[in-house]
Amino acid sequence: MDVLGLRSEVGWIGTELVRFLRENIGRAELGREIGRGITGDTTRKIDLMAEEYLVDLFKSKGINAWVLSEERGLYEIARNPDYLVLADPLDGSLNYVLEIPFSAVSIAVYPMSELSYGRVVYGFVSNVFRDEKYEYFNGVVYLNNEEYKFSARGKGLICIHTINPRLVEKIRKFVLDKGGRPKLRTLGAASLEVLYTAIGKMEYYINDIGKLRINDIAVGLAVAVNRGLRVILRPPLNRISPTSITVLDEVWITPGEYGP
Repeated sequence: MDVLGLRSEVGWIGTELVRFLRENIGRAELGREIGRGITGDTTRKIDLMAEEYLVDLFKSKGINAWVLSEERGLYEIARNPDYLVLADPLDGSLNYVLEIPFSAVSIAVYPMSELSYGRVVYGFVSNVFRDEKYEYFNGVVYLNNEEYKFSARGKGLICIHTINPRLVEKIRKFVLDKGGRPKLRTLGAASLEVLYTAIGKMEYYINDIGKLRINDIAVGLAVAVNRGLRVILRPPLNRISPTSITVLDEVWITPGEYGP
Protein backbone atom coordinates (compact mmCIF):
# COMPACT_ATOMS: atom_id res chain seq x y z
CA MET A 1 0.00 0.00 0.00
CA ASP A 2 1.44 3.40 -0.99
CA VAL A 3 1.33 6.57 1.10
CA LEU A 4 -1.87 7.85 -0.50
CA GLY A 5 -3.50 4.50 0.17
CA LEU A 6 -2.39 4.69 3.81
CA ARG A 7 -3.76 8.22 4.07
CA SER A 8 -7.12 7.06 2.76
CA GLU A 9 -7.41 3.93 4.89
CA VAL A 10 -5.77 5.03 8.14
CA GLY A 11 -7.29 8.50 7.85
CA TRP A 12 -10.71 6.86 7.64
CA ILE A 13 -9.90 4.73 10.70
CA GLY A 14 -8.86 7.79 12.71
CA THR A 15 -11.94 9.74 11.67
CA GLU A 16 -14.22 6.84 12.54
CA LEU A 17 -12.65 6.49 15.96
CA VAL A 18 -13.16 10.21 16.58
CA ARG A 19 -16.81 9.80 15.61
CA PHE A 20 -17.18 6.87 18.01
CA LEU A 21 -15.64 8.86 20.87
CA ARG A 22 -17.83 11.88 20.20
CA GLU A 23 -20.91 9.70 20.31
CA ASN A 24 -19.96 8.53 23.79
CA ILE A 25 -19.09 11.88 25.40
CA GLY A 26 -21.00 12.32 28.65
CA ARG A 27 -21.48 8.66 29.53
CA ALA A 28 -20.34 8.69 33.16
CA GLU A 29 -19.82 4.93 33.38
CA LEU A 30 -17.04 5.11 30.76
CA GLY A 31 -14.82 6.92 33.24
CA ARG A 32 -14.74 3.92 35.56
CA GLU A 33 -11.23 2.68 36.32
CA ILE A 34 -10.88 -0.96 35.29
CA GLY A 35 -7.18 -1.66 35.77
CA ARG A 36 -3.74 -0.63 34.60
CA GLY A 37 -2.22 -0.39 31.15
CA ILE A 38 1.05 -2.08 30.24
CA THR A 39 3.10 0.88 31.49
CA GLY A 40 1.21 1.09 34.79
CA ASP A 41 -1.10 4.03 34.11
CA THR A 42 -4.78 3.93 34.99
CA THR A 43 -7.02 2.31 32.39
CA ARG A 44 -10.54 3.66 32.19
CA LYS A 45 -13.32 1.80 30.47
CA ILE A 46 -13.31 4.26 27.58
CA ASP A 47 -9.55 3.76 27.09
CA LEU A 48 -9.97 0.05 26.47
CA MET A 49 -13.11 0.53 24.36
CA ALA A 50 -11.27 3.00 22.11
CA GLU A 51 -8.26 0.71 21.77
CA GLU A 52 -10.32 -2.35 20.91
CA TYR A 53 -12.36 -0.37 18.38
CA LEU A 54 -9.18 0.95 16.75
CA VAL A 55 -7.76 -2.56 16.40
CA ASP A 56 -11.05 -3.87 14.98
CA LEU A 57 -10.99 -1.08 12.39
CA PHE A 58 -7.46 -1.99 11.30
CA LYS A 59 -8.49 -5.61 11.01
CA SER A 60 -11.56 -4.69 8.95
CA LYS A 61 -9.42 -2.73 6.49
CA GLY A 62 -6.93 -5.58 6.08
CA ILE A 63 -3.93 -3.32 6.60
CA ASN A 64 -0.77 -5.41 6.86
CA ALA A 65 0.40 -4.01 10.20
CA TRP A 66 1.03 -4.58 13.86
CA VAL A 67 -0.62 -2.15 16.27
CA LEU A 68 1.17 -1.14 19.47
CA SER A 69 -1.14 0.59 21.92
CA GLU A 70 -1.15 1.60 25.56
CA GLU A 71 -3.64 -0.62 27.34
CA ARG A 72 -2.90 -4.13 26.07
CA GLY A 73 0.32 -3.60 24.14
CA LEU A 74 1.04 -5.33 20.84
CA TYR A 75 -1.68 -6.61 18.52
CA GLU A 76 -0.14 -8.85 15.87
CA ILE A 77 -2.93 -8.56 13.33
CA ALA A 78 -0.75 -9.58 10.37
CA ARG A 79 1.64 -12.49 9.89
CA ASN A 80 4.41 -10.54 8.10
CA PRO A 81 3.62 -6.86 8.69
CA ASP A 82 4.73 -4.08 6.39
CA TYR A 83 3.95 -1.40 8.98
CA LEU A 84 4.05 -0.72 12.71
CA VAL A 85 1.33 1.51 14.13
CA LEU A 86 1.98 3.40 17.35
CA ALA A 87 -1.38 4.53 18.66
CA ASP A 88 -2.93 6.38 21.53
CA PRO A 89 -6.61 5.86 20.77
CA LEU A 90 -7.63 8.37 23.45
CA ASP A 91 -4.95 10.78 24.61
CA GLY A 92 -6.24 12.86 27.50
CA SER A 93 -8.87 10.43 28.72
CA LEU A 94 -9.32 12.28 32.02
CA ASN A 95 -10.17 15.43 30.08
CA TYR A 96 -12.56 13.32 28.00
CA VAL A 97 -14.52 11.88 30.93
CA LEU A 98 -14.65 15.30 32.62
CA GLU A 99 -15.78 16.84 29.30
CA ILE A 100 -12.86 19.24 29.28
CA PRO A 101 -12.57 19.80 25.51
CA PHE A 102 -8.96 18.79 24.95
CA SER A 103 -8.32 15.15 24.12
CA ALA A 104 -7.22 13.46 20.94
CA VAL A 105 -6.80 10.38 18.79
CA SER A 106 -3.18 9.81 17.75
CA ILE A 107 -1.96 7.31 15.13
CA ALA A 108 1.57 7.08 13.69
CA VAL A 109 2.47 4.58 10.95
CA TYR A 110 6.07 3.46 10.38
CA PRO A 111 7.60 1.12 7.80
CA MET A 112 8.73 -2.08 9.48
CA SER A 113 11.89 -1.90 7.38
CA GLU A 114 12.99 1.38 9.00
CA LEU A 115 11.75 1.83 12.56
CA SER A 116 13.06 5.24 13.55
CA TYR A 117 11.12 8.13 15.05
CA GLY A 118 11.59 10.51 12.15
CA ARG A 119 10.22 7.99 9.65
CA VAL A 120 6.47 8.34 10.10
CA VAL A 121 4.95 7.59 6.70
CA TYR A 122 1.51 8.70 7.81
CA GLY A 123 0.42 10.48 10.97
CA PHE A 124 -3.04 11.35 12.24
CA VAL A 125 -3.87 13.51 15.27
CA SER A 126 -7.41 14.79 15.79
CA ASN A 127 -9.02 16.69 18.61
CA VAL A 128 -12.05 14.72 19.79
CA PHE A 129 -14.07 17.78 20.79
CA ARG A 130 -13.65 20.05 17.79
CA ASP A 131 -13.06 19.86 14.05
CA GLU A 132 -9.26 19.92 14.19
CA LYS A 133 -7.76 17.05 12.23
CA TYR A 134 -4.03 17.02 11.48
CA GLU A 135 -2.42 14.64 9.02
CA TYR A 136 1.27 14.30 8.23
CA PHE A 137 2.77 12.60 5.19
CA ASN A 138 5.45 13.29 2.57
CA GLY A 139 6.90 15.93 4.90
CA VAL A 140 3.75 18.06 4.87
CA VAL A 141 1.24 18.78 7.66
CA TYR A 142 -2.42 19.14 6.71
CA LEU A 143 -5.14 20.69 8.87
CA ASN A 144 -8.62 19.60 7.85
CA ASN A 145 -7.31 18.56 4.42
CA GLU A 146 -5.55 21.88 3.71
CA GLU A 147 -1.77 22.25 3.81
CA TYR A 148 -0.78 23.89 7.08
CA LYS A 149 1.47 26.92 6.83
CA PHE A 150 4.00 26.89 9.66
CA SER A 151 4.14 30.10 11.63
CA ALA A 152 5.64 31.66 14.74
CA ARG A 153 2.27 32.68 16.19
CA GLY A 154 3.08 30.75 19.35
CA LYS A 155 6.32 32.61 20.08
CA GLY A 156 6.85 32.74 23.84
CA LEU A 157 4.25 30.06 24.61
CA ILE A 158 5.72 27.39 26.88
CA CYS A 159 3.98 24.08 27.51
CA ILE A 160 5.66 22.67 30.58
CA HIS A 161 5.00 19.65 32.78
CA THR A 162 7.60 19.55 35.54
CA ILE A 163 8.38 18.39 39.05
CA ASN A 164 11.04 21.10 39.32
CA PRO A 165 9.55 24.54 40.05
CA ARG A 166 12.93 26.20 39.50
CA LEU A 167 12.82 25.08 35.88
CA VAL A 168 9.71 27.18 35.26
CA GLU A 169 11.46 30.36 36.35
CA LYS A 170 14.64 29.43 34.47
CA ILE A 171 12.94 29.07 31.10
CA ARG A 172 10.70 32.07 31.77
CA LYS A 173 13.81 34.21 32.31
CA PHE A 174 15.42 32.78 29.18
CA VAL A 175 12.43 33.80 27.04
CA LEU A 176 12.38 37.26 28.62
CA ASP A 177 16.10 37.70 27.93
CA LYS A 178 15.47 36.82 24.26
CA GLY A 179 12.89 39.61 24.07
CA GLY A 180 9.89 37.28 24.26
CA ARG A 181 6.78 37.42 26.39
CA PRO A 182 6.59 34.06 28.16
CA LYS A 183 3.20 32.48 28.74
CA LEU A 184 2.71 29.06 30.33
CA ARG A 185 0.21 26.46 29.16
CA THR A 186 -0.55 22.93 30.37
CA LEU A 187 -3.38 21.43 28.36
CA GLY A 188 -3.52 17.71 29.14
CA ALA A 189 -3.15 15.90 25.81
CA ALA A 190 0.50 15.49 24.83
CA SER A 191 -0.22 14.42 21.25
CA LEU A 192 -1.66 17.87 20.53
CA GLU A 193 0.76 19.78 22.76
CA VAL A 194 3.83 18.37 21.02
CA LEU A 195 2.32 18.78 17.57
CA TYR A 196 1.41 22.39 18.36
CA THR A 197 5.05 22.98 19.29
CA ALA A 198 6.29 21.30 16.12
CA ILE A 199 4.10 23.48 13.87
CA GLY A 200 4.72 26.77 15.69
CA LYS A 201 1.52 27.21 17.69
CA MET A 202 3.71 26.97 20.80
CA GLU A 203 7.45 27.54 21.07
CA TYR A 204 8.59 25.17 23.81
CA TYR A 205 7.45 21.77 25.06
CA ILE A 206 9.11 20.45 28.21
CA ASN A 207 8.12 17.40 30.23
CA ASP A 208 10.26 15.91 32.99
CA ILE A 209 7.50 14.13 34.91
CA GLY A 210 8.77 10.70 33.80
CA LYS A 211 5.44 9.26 32.70
CA LEU A 212 5.13 10.33 29.07
CA ARG A 213 4.79 7.45 26.62
CA ILE A 214 6.26 7.60 23.15
CA ASN A 215 2.88 6.66 21.65
CA ASP A 216 1.43 9.95 22.88
CA ILE A 217 3.83 12.13 20.93
CA ALA A 218 4.92 10.04 17.93
CA VAL A 219 3.39 12.24 15.21
CA GLY A 220 4.46 15.58 16.68
CA LEU A 221 7.91 14.18 17.37
CA ALA A 222 8.37 13.21 13.72
CA VAL A 223 7.26 16.66 12.56
CA ALA A 224 9.66 18.34 15.01
CA VAL A 225 12.59 16.15 13.94
CA ASN A 226 11.98 16.78 10.27
CA ARG A 227 11.58 20.54 10.81
CA GLY A 228 14.98 20.67 12.50
CA LEU A 229 13.80 21.69 15.96
CA ARG A 230 15.94 20.75 18.92
CA VAL A 231 14.55 17.45 20.20
CA ILE A 232 15.97 15.85 23.34
CA LEU A 233 14.59 12.60 24.71
CA ARG A 234 15.74 10.75 27.81
CA PRO A 235 16.40 7.96 27.37
CA PRO A 236 17.69 8.84 23.90
CA LEU A 237 15.96 6.80 21.23
CA ASN A 238 17.29 5.80 17.85
CA ARG A 239 14.97 2.94 16.97
CA ILE A 240 11.48 1.94 17.91
CA SER A 241 10.92 -1.37 19.63
CA PRO A 242 8.02 -3.04 17.81
CA THR A 243 7.00 -4.97 20.91
CA SER A 244 7.17 -2.56 23.86
CA ILE A 245 6.17 1.00 24.72
CA THR A 246 8.91 3.34 25.89
CA VAL A 247 8.20 5.65 28.82
CA LEU A 248 10.24 8.84 28.62
CA ASP A 249 11.93 10.46 31.60
CA GLU A 250 12.27 13.79 29.81
CA VAL A 251 11.17 15.39 26.55
CA TRP A 252 12.38 18.77 25.33
CA ILE A 253 11.28 20.28 22.03
CA THR A 254 12.65 23.77 21.69
CA PRO A 255 14.25 26.25 19.32
CA GLY A 256 17.87 25.36 18.70
CA GLU A 257 19.32 27.70 21.29
CA TYR A 258 17.68 26.25 24.39
CA GLY A 259 17.76 22.89 26.13
CA PRO A 260 18.78 21.12 29.33
